[in-house]
Amino acid sequence: MPTKRKKIETYLNDEEKRRLDELCEQMRLSRSKLLKRLLMNSKLPNAADFAAWQGIRDLLKVNADQARLGNLFKLALDEPLSADLLEKFDDLIRDIEGTQAELKAAIGEIRDQLQPGIHKQDKS
Repeated sequence: MPTKRKKIETYLNDEEKRRLDELCEQMRLSRSKLLKRLLMNSKLPNAADFAAWQGIRDLLKVNADQARLGNLFKLALDEPLSADLLEKFDDLIRDIEGTQAELKAAIGEIRDQLQPGIHKQDKS
């Protein structure tokens, strides 16, 4: 089936091509998609948002690792332990839970800055 889309070709010097490729990399868009959005005056992704969302993903990974570590410690507590070692494990588990709570709060703050007002409605 033939397409109604038209192919457009243009010539760029080395500096223009470098700048176009740089913008495409920053926006994580192909050349075609970037030029279409510019032509149609559509919103471009904010390059800073990519870094922030990557930070959120990294914090979530750390949070998951903390949860796994806490679960392993809880399994270790099922084994017979001395009272001193048991107390150290309890302290460590509380520290892990505290770190998890701090991570969740940090993730929420970053998310609220990226999407103000969206998640505050969920909390009420």
